[in-house]
Amino acid sequence: MKKVLAVFATVAAVAALSSCCGDFESGKIGISEKFPLAEGRTDTLDVNISAEFPVSGLGRDAEMKVSAAIAKALFGEEYMSMNPEAAAEAYKTDLVDEYLNENLPMTEIPELESSSLSWASHIQGNFTYADENILSYTATRYTYSGGAHGMTAETAYNFDRNTGDAVTEENFFNDGYVGKLTELLTAHLPEALESPADTSMLFLKTIEPNGNFSIGNDGVTYIYNQYEIAPYSMGIIRISVPWEELDGLLRGKP
Repeated sequence: MKKVLAVFATVAAVAALSSCCGDFESGKIGISEKFPLAEGRTDTLDVNISAEFPVSGLGRDAEMKVSAAIAKALFGEEYMSMNPEAAAEAYKTDLVDEYLNENLPMTEIPELESSSLSWASHIQGNFTYADENILSYTATRYTYSGGAHGMTAETAYNFDRNTGDAVTEENFFNDGYVGKLTELLTAHLPEALESPADTSMLFLKTIEPNGNFSIGNDGVTYIYNQYEIAPYSMGIIRISVPWEELDGLLRGKP
């Protein structure tokens, strides 16, 4: 493994998440390291990880389920059996090996001598909401491995606080919710755009629920990633629907 240029050590800083449920606490892991590809080149792998995980306020089984789901969301299925700190370190080590194995041979090709062979992996995960029944978590991953630009993906996860099981659309909304929720998302779409005129750039005019939603104090927010409903240039689009407009659609308001 190449010499590390900069390191921000793993930490476990504990902070309360929600005033309504002060007994739930999250810790944070942080890694910020750059790995040079080869002596005499400026190419690097930039790894930046900042992620929260539960440390108290859940039953043991629920905490294990939530932690495993977070590790899977942030790093991949092969890391979900590890604790969060070990998963982050293992992911970093595996990514460094992949970066070196794929790019070092390319430094020997004269035609690629001046090419940039830098990669980046930026991962962030945060709890965004907690009450006595539900936790919401958002995972954001930026990856770059060459080309015109990197890609950012944002995914929300909701958990039953008592069991640690995933809260999905199907068990959060009443049967038959899709039609009405589609109407609400489509109606609130202009509010999510920088300019109402940007609706002309969308791939879709009718916005259906995609399962990627977070729960908040004011309502539910659906997340549509780059290229999902609009061009890359429009970025990630988040459409929020207030609780009062969801009356009758919910199995149980958080």
